[in-house]
Amino acid sequence: MQLALDAKKSHLARNEMGQFSTPFSLACDIMRRITELWPARNASLLEPAFGTGVFLSAFIEVFGLAPRRTLGFEIDPHYAVPAKELWHDANTELRCLDFLAQKPNEAFDMLVTNPPYSRHHHIPGETKSRLQREVFAETGVKISGLAGLYCHFLMLSTKWLKPGGLSCWLVPCEFMEVNYGTAVRQYLAQNVELLQIHRFKPEDLQFADALVSSCVVVFRNRKPASSHLATFSSGGSVCRPDRQRQVSVASLSATGKWTHLFSDDEESGRSGETTLGDYFTVKRGIATGDNGFFILDEKTAARHEIPRRFLRPILPSPRYVKGDIIESDNGLPSLDRREYLFDCDLPEDVLKRDYPSTWRYVCEGRERGVPDGYICSRRTPWYSCERRESAPIVVPYMGRGDADGRLFRFILNESDAITTNVYLMLYPKRPFAKQFSDKAVLSEIWRSLNEIPPETLVSSGRTYGGGLHKLEPRELMQIPAEADVFRRQRVLQQASLF
Repeated sequence: MQLALDAKKSHLARNEMGQFSTPFSLACDIMRRITELWPARNASLLEPAFGTGVFLSAFIEVFGLAPRRTLGFEIDPHYAVPAKELWHDANTELRCLDFLAQKPNEAFDMLVTNPPYSRHHHIPGETKSRLQREVFAETGVKISGLAGLYCHFLMLSTKWLKPGGLSCWLVPCEFMEVNYGTAVRQYLAQNVELLQIHRFKPEDLQFADALVSSCVVVFRNRKPASSHLATFSSGGSVCRPDRQRQVSVASLSATGKWTHLFSDDEESGRSGETTLGDYFTVKRGIATGDNGFFILDEKTAARHEIPRRFLRPILPSPRYVKGDIIESDNGLPSLDRREYLFDCDLPEDVLKRDYPSTWRYVCEGRERGVPDGYICSRRTPWYSCERRESAPIVVPYMGRGDADGRLFRFILNESDAITTNVYLMLYPKRPFAKQFSDKAVLSEIWRSLNEIPPETLVSSGRTYGGGLHKLEPRELMQIPAEADVFRRQRVLQQASLF
């Protein structure tokens, strides 16, 4: 029934509402973990995002009987109406209402749910403001306007539970890594007794149609003791993980990201060590505002008769850069695919008078609506771009793994080409600029960067479904610089001060 109902809705419609159904096998695995924490069979169940009732079905499968009472909420009548018919005789009440707009009139033993994965931009402004106020009033925690709907569900549902009641959530892993997940991390560390967070392997998509990586969060409705330990597990199943470790909840509030807590390496997240940020400033490549207009190949530039003074070499998409070294051909990258950034800061009257062919190209862009875009509308003139020097080392900021098993590859850039924002650009900091200008030194550093263990890069960045990983500039700068070559450069730099 679930598959049939899903098929009648477009992917876009389900994406906007965050509707990604839970596989029955996964629901049963989660419910088996619930039985370990709640051995009594007589329990009442709350399901804030009922769908067609997969967790109720898993409860019956694992416990061997229906809950004493089940209350479910499902905002979408497309699922609520047939689900009501399906579960009408299982001590179940299903309300076709918005759970987050309801007030509790009873308390439940347990809550198990897969809440909507709606992104913040799909939440109406008035609704978002109301939920932010309610989260603060209920928990004392300020939540970002960038938080997804599942964050509001998790933080506003505990009031429906009895003291000591069990709460279990299947949610994206992102709250452990991103800034707008700070509120959820604070809530789990301070407001409730966190029992377990189980992270699935990134390549093991829990939802075939959702590009997110998933985790299971389990907690009790009570304040944690200072000595309480939470389990951080990963891989395998929720009940039988491949790896797990105990973490004091007293330390969670002082910890930024939680991703490294899944590692057995006690040194991960340690302070006082040198990092790549001590040696490099890392920036995203430039955002043009419209790559279709600003990025030109040689044939297009020649056809529009655009002079070289308005063209800057720029690296193509990483998929067109096969090697890890970009050699220079009189400053141009030695690649089969050469591209250029169109960049002109001349006033329109001067451009029209002195460069009529370039002016015609600009007029074509205006007709296409390029100046109306967010980025271009804030530039003067709109057809000028950010000025950026080429970087000696660049790295694609997204990675899935190549034939050698590398998730990220650092590319030695010997050309004058800059990059778009699909790359990170590593600029040597001033104290090391002279040392790094030595080709031998830079080459050694580049090799050392490519020897950084993949797990170090993964734990510092963000993980998404299907094995997709991302690194932001600040995240890359926080990675430890442990190679001997970095230690030697620091010694040389310090010696130069005397």
